[in-house]
Amino acid sequence: MIITIDGPVASGKSSVAKILAKELNMYYLYTGMLYRAVAHVLLQEKHTQDDLSWIKNISYTYQNSKPHVFFNNEEITDKLNHFSLDKKASIVSADKNVRAALLDLQRDIAKENDVIADGRDCGSVVFPNADFKFYLTASVDARAKRVMSDPARGERVKDIEEIKKEIEERDKRDSERDVAPLSIPKNAIVVDSSNLTFDETVQEFLSVVQK
Repeated sequence: MIITIDGPVASGKSSVAKILAKELNMYYLYTGMLYRAVAHVLLQEKHTQDDLSWIKNISYTYQNSKPHVFFNNEEITDKLNHFSLDKKASIVSADKNVRAALLDLQRDIAKENDVIADGRDCGSVVFPNADFKFYLTASVDARAKRVMSDPARGERVKDIEEIKKEIEERDKRDSERDVAPLSIPKNAIVVDSSNLTFDETVQEFLSVVQK
């Protein structure tokens, strides 16, 4: 079985997906981590986008209820959550060659596991024939507050207005890019969590899947 959750940055996709993976005993594929891994490697200035052959050295596993990303067999997961990577990851994800290079990795994982995948185009491009498709969204204000309170993002930006600006810019880039733009997948169920608690949001998803 394949479940996809698409939606804008900081809408809570990964948090919901992790809980659903546990509740439904599924393999969680955090696709955003793959693009953040590409961004991280590029920012180290050891590789470029002119030759993407090095992307094949990125690997992903989901063990003990946690995603793990490796590059050249070295785990880099802890380096991928910082807010400073958001902009670079968004820019990298608009590169059609990067997306093509990561596509097989994602689909190969789904061939061997019951997968729940979250990202920007999981239900529209990566897994268009998914069993369940969701689009999780929330207001910019709600998403900015979540970024502010998320310890996993490392050194937080104190000014919420600055975070809101970053989110709006990210939404614009993701929605207007030529390659796999952010959109609501065909037949997807839209969940707006602006006024929902986290538990209420999870229940919205479970009520559909378990039914």
